[in-house]
Amino acid sequence: MKKPTTCLKYFLLVLSVYMLQLGCATSTYDRGLGELRRQSYTNAIDLLQAAEQEDPNDFQVKRDLGIAYYETKRYDDATAKLKEAKSIDPRNAKTIFYLGLTYEAMDMLPEAIAEYKTYDQLARSGGFKRKISNRIKQLSNEQIAREIETAIATESDLSADAIPENTVAVLTFRNLGDTPELNPLQKGLAQMMITDLSKVEQLQIVERLKLQRLLEELEFGQSGLVEEDSAPRVGKLLGARKLVSGGFTKLADERLRIDAALTETVSSESEALKEITGDLNSFFKLEKSLVFSVIDEFGIALTKAERDAIQQIPTESLLAFMAYSQGLDYADRGMFDQASAEFQRAVGIDPNFSTARQGLSDVKTSQEAAAEPKLSTTELTEEFSSEAETVSTSSKVSRLHLTGLAAQTGQMPQGDNDTREPLPEETGTDSPTGSATATLLIRVPLPEGQ
Repeated sequence: MKKPTTCLKYFLLVLSVYMLQLGCATSTYDRGLGELRRQSYTNAIDLLQAAEQEDPNDFQVKRDLGIAYYETKRYDDATAKLKEAKSIDPRNAKTIFYLGLTYEAMDMLPEAIAEYKTYDQLARSGGFKRKISNRIKQLSNEQIAREIETAIATESDLSADAIPENTVAVLTFRNLGDTPELNPLQKGLAQMMITDLSKVEQLQIVERLKLQRLLEELEFGQSGLVEEDSAPRVGKLLGARKLVSGGFTKLADERLRIDAALTETVSSESEALKEITGDLNSFFKLEKSLVFSVIDEFGIALTKAERDAIQQIPTESLLAFMAYSQGLDYADRGMFDQASAEFQRAVGIDPNFSTARQGLSDVKTSQEAAAEPKLSTTELTEEFSSEAETVSTSSKVSRLHLTGLAAQTGQMPQGDNDTREPLPEETGTDSPTGSATATLLIRVPLPEGQ
């Protein structure tokens, strides 16, 4: 006589699960999401706006409404809605991706690059992550080229007085001695200084790649960068109020001397920094002394955190740093295979040289970005949707499998006990408010005798 009771409880359980899913499937949000997927954007906007009124704090509603706005080219509305969604859930990759797309559509490249970089940090490794890395590089190159071209075209209208006082460009150093084997340090020393000066919050440092692009555009030689008549021009075109320049000479007994100067863009006046001399094997200490000398000229009081960060050295091996420096030069010249080989050699000498590892990754991205055509935003969106669907489907199968195992052992996740992290490339289909059209039969063991 207890069997019918057991069956009835089981039937009511299945029915309640089905009714719950049916209720979700017919929600205003779900209907709006369905219209969005069918590309009926006007209907989607109407429904999603209504869903937002029902629940103003649901980031998915705001996100998908922003996507609908993006698809209808209502970019200001899309930006506003996507930013609202991001403020609620800053780690939702889909929100960030579409915000990047929207900024790109508005030709706001720095903002688009920033969002894509955030997406790149959140996304798991895979083919689409690589495409985003390539796009970041392509857009960065476009942005630098655009800034240089615009600066040259409007050079007569540029005013050095309008450049912020705290902007600095570090020019490539020159090897003033007769030791050509030290030539790689010309760019390596400059890049190391750029890295260290960038750790000072009160300074704005011009990217080395921007300088390289300017040299290519002007067909300017390194030796002429700080001549009396060229310093103001270079500073204005780079948007730098001050220029750090100099050279080094290898002395007897394996000693190195570094001479540097700080040139003012407005007045063209150049002030020599203190001479730095020491053992070649103490190269990194010499570079740190030069960096602190530049900071002192600005009268900046460093925080302890900034000072500690600057004092860190990337590697204890000068040979590894020489290889890294040579890799920089090859990369600048578009010789990507040679650059990779040098970065790999640096890592081989010092496996803990993380900067060289990053250089190896960057040059691979640069090579792919140069070789592959830039995807249209439509193509990029299709790639994203394909990747997200693959990840979501794979995750669903995995979670359903685990749920089935848990159910068989009576260990169903309940409420806050489910500590699974959301997928970085979540598409809304795993959400409790997502569309659910299939009935999931969960066999929950009942106590004996019921």
